[in-house]
Amino acid sequence: MSLAGVGYAAALALALLLVIAAIAKFLTPQQTAQSFTALGVPNAASAARFVPLPEMAAASLLVIVPAVGGIATLMLLAFFSTFVVTRLRAGIAAPCACFGAASTSPLSWLTLGRNGAMALMAIASLATVHPVRPSLIDALLVVGYVLTVGVVLRMAEPRVPTRQG
Repeated sequence: MSLAGVGYAAALALALLLVIAAIAKFLTPQQTAQSFTALGVPNAASAARFVPLPEMAAASLLVIVPAVGGIATLMLLAFFSTFVVTRLRAGIAAPCACFGAASTSPLSWLTLGRNGAMALMAIASLATVHPVRPSLIDALLVVGYVLTVGVVLRMAEPRVPTRQG
């Protein structure tokens, strides 16, 4: 296990998450624009087409120059998190479209939790300036972190009561 290996494994995992988010928005621009409109994003249709571009750029940087990609991702997450806080404080609970039309959960403080977990991965990516081969332990550590965060966030989601009968 090495710090650079864990950092690069985190960079790769984070790059994958950013690519998934960007592609989901690219594939569902109208639904993303509708969600952005509900969130009060100005020029929502243009934003729905624009937002995936810096996500893809940050993902590329994470793979090629992990520390620079980590800084770019931290800046994106700071921007997104600030927006989330302003929407939550305004009482807006529309779906975030963070992962395109697949994101149907309303904006919540859990969105900030997810962003915080991603920010920790971006910080870990600062430990390596160039691609390295992560060891199996490095990769398993990062995969375990991602899975644990995913499970915790999923369990923390409010449950919608189902009708039986």
